Amino acid sequence: MDASQGPDAPAGPVPPDRAAYEFALYQPGPVEKSRVRTLAANQTTRITVLVTALLGCAVAVAVMLGDTIGIQGLLVGALLALVPAPLVVSAIVWLGRVRPLPWKSLLFAFAWGSCAGALVALLANSWSFDKLMDLKGEEDAELLGLTIVAPVVEECVKGLAVLLLFLTIRQSFRGVLDGLIPAAVSAAGFAFTENILYFGREFAASEDSGNGLGTTWGTFIARGIMSPFAHPLFTSMIGLGFGLSLAVRSRPARILLPLGGYVCAVGLHAAWNGSATQGLAFLGVYFLVMMPILGGLVWYVVIVRRDQLRAVEDELPGYVAAGWFRPHEPLLLSSMADRSRALRTAKAMLGPTGAARLRAYQADATLLAELRRRASRSRRGPAPEYPEQERELLDRVWAAKPILARVIDHTMPSPRWRYIKPPPGWAPGMMPFGPPGTAPYGTAPYGAPAGWGPPPGPGPFGPPPPGWTPPGRHPDAHPAWGPALPYGAPTAWEPPRHAANGPWSDPSARPGAPWGPPPASAAGAVPAQAGPLGPPTWYARPGDTPQPPPPEATPTEPRES
Repeated sequence: MDASQGPDAPAGPVPPDRAAYEFALYQPGPVEKSRVRTLAANQTTRITVLVTALLGCAVAVAVMLGDTIGIQGLLVGALLALVPAPLVVSAIVWLGRVRPLPWKSLLFAFAWGSCAGALVALLANSWSFDKLMDLKGEEDAELLGLTIVAPVVEECVKGLAVLLLFLTIRQSFRGVLDGLIPAAVSAAGFAFTENILYFGREFAASEDSGNGLGTTWGTFIARGIMSPFAHPLFTSMIGLGFGLSLAVRSRPARILLPLGGYVCAVGLHAAWNGSATQGLAFLGVYFLVMMPILGGLVWYVVIVRRDQLRAVEDELPGYVAAGWFRPHEPLLLSSMADRSRALRTAKAMLGPTGAARLRAYQADATLLAELRRRASRSRRGPAPEYPEQERELLDRVWAAKPILARVIDHTMPSPRWRYIKPPPGWAPGMMPFGPPGTAPYGTAPYGAPAGWGPPPGPGPFGPPPPGWTPPGRHPDAHPAWGPALPYGAPTAWEPPRHAANGPWSDPSARPGAPWGPPPASAAGAVPAQAGPLGPPTWYARPGDTPQPPPPEATPTEPRES
């Protein structure tokens, strides 16, 4: 009915409730967003505001340090702090290079720790020291500030970088290292700014006392050489808590694990600062506590890296059977040496852009294998968001294939052996995995080729978990992924022909040997009769026209005497 006629018009059915009818006639217009929400939705605006805020924090930190240690001390401290910082950050990033986080996230973590975190810590420590000095005196205030206030405040501001990344780029956090690496990088940035303060303070004190750089070098050895990983070690506990929370589904556990990591970080930091004021006790804490914990953490990270590569080697063959990967790619992606060779090939063939695309492709393939392994090992079956995540990764991997096809086909994995445990009932002399044509690992949950079937008896790895969904086959996938190699059909080998003899324009006119006369190309023609060999063709450079040899002088008969 026409709304302009009102509810009393007879045309059309009228709702019994007049209020509902009048509400149905009301059509509110589109809600206009406020200017603040419009600017907040713009990514360029968010990045500009963030960069401006971090630069402001950096300027404020530089001004505060300049007032404390002087301009000369600030410059000397910055130069000395630049020595260990790149080495520490490079070592941390190297530990996570199997599936690295975006470099923008790592840059934000370092900038947050060195600028915003350092500014908050300077302000909070100065304010708390003044309050404690009024209450407890200078000596007690310094001890309480080092062992209680500084660890609580500094670990909070350093760990806040991981929390911000966790809330903004949640889709990039998929494993333990995704929380540990940015936490350590943020702590490395904080240690860089703190080293400027300590080195500059010692330099200013040595200049006043006339000792030169004696005490400054001692502080540099203690902080820059002996303990450059102290702050990254403390804050990595927070990142470890965030990373472990990704593997659990209980909401209380997801909250308690990061909080437990924060408590561990504060405890280690407090023990470190407290021992620094006790002389020889520092060496005991250094060698008996901190170094074993650092070694254990590095060992754990290496184990996680090896498990990531093993997941690629174990899980991607199923996707090979479904047509998503080439047969050699699981081996190519499960070795860091082979990955490096592929990156060098991509840089040579496709340039820096191709190398960046290959890095993203390797990270997506690794994440796909990790996702599959986590779903297969979960006692509660795959997570509800598993099918969507798997489809997204498969689409990204497939979209990168046309650009990287040449690099993938031209890079072969290095040969290596790996022991695979045989199935139950196998004895020497038998085929390792049953009769020909059977799946090598029992039931094939990926959609095995025609003719495959599980071997008799239970599979060596047990039945698939509840809710298991095999990866769907790509609609355009070839069983061997893609078209044939761009090299054409194999041809018989022929000896190389020198360019001086002319190019081969017609394959049917190729000679049987590079130095003999060509056969007759016309069908039915009588082959040329073999005659005496002519003068040899002189050697000519490629592109030159061969010249006949110079005429030789006719030998004269000796005269009769």
